[in-house]
Amino acid sequence: MSPYKNQTYSQKGYTLPELLIGMALGLLVIAAATAVYGTSKQTWHAMAAADAVHANARVALRNIHEQVHVAGAAYLKANNSNGNFTVEISLNEDAGQVALAGVNGNKSVESLTLGHWHALDTMDCQGNTGSTHAIVRSDYKLNTNKELSCKDLNLTNSTYQALAEGVEDFQLRYAEANPSTQTLQWKTANQVTDMGQVLAIEVCLRVASINTVHNTKSNSHLKGCQDEVLLSDGRVRRTFKRVVALRNREGVMP
Repeated sequence: MSPYKNQTYSQKGYTLPELLIGMALGLLVIAAATAVYGTSKQTWHAMAAADAVHANARVALRNIHEQVHVAGAAYLKANNSNGNFTVEISLNEDAGQVALAGVNGNKSVESLTLGHWHALDTMDCQGNTGSTHAIVRSDYKLNTNKELSCKDLNLTNSTYQALAEGVEDFQLRYAEANPSTQTLQWKTANQVTDMGQVLAIEVCLRVASINTVHNTKSNSHLKGCQDEVLLSDGRVRRTFKRVVALRNREGVMP
């Protein structure tokens, strides 16, 4: 007789309570992982929205900054008459088309116009260089699509093109110099008595994300360009203020 025929084999498995406990623990792990994923996804969307807001503000402010720095600047004119070579310095700005102008009002009216000689820099706010006019005049304003737009006012066929999206408000202040008292006073465009005495411009943009981010929270410490409380509708909002000096306004202050 074979010695293996009398051996019995015992089989051991999981009991029903053990299976139920294991399934419950597995479901808890899955639920925790799902919650973490959802939170991470919302955080990523919030960070992406904030990054887009900052990127739009950077583009708009950099564009204005570049046009302000060439506004009212002179350029060198070379003359060669009968073998006599001379170099002259142009006027800082054209009396008929001044380097700085502005319109004060609500977000649909506020505008800023910056001018410079075409011979100094051929590029306008849109990046165009084909103008044949002596003066490049870049005008900035908001459009109805919440975009900061601009165009060269001297180009008859030019249309306003968007520079940055999500811009809800665009406000400006001007630092007007008083040479007699050697002081500066911040004013709106309608308060400025002489734009030729303005030495700096404060640009304020209130920018919102295009898409909503539902986990954003309101912050009472964050204010808009006109000191208004920012809306809390699920969008990321930031207010950006920059002061840019008109460095070509020499001789304004004694």
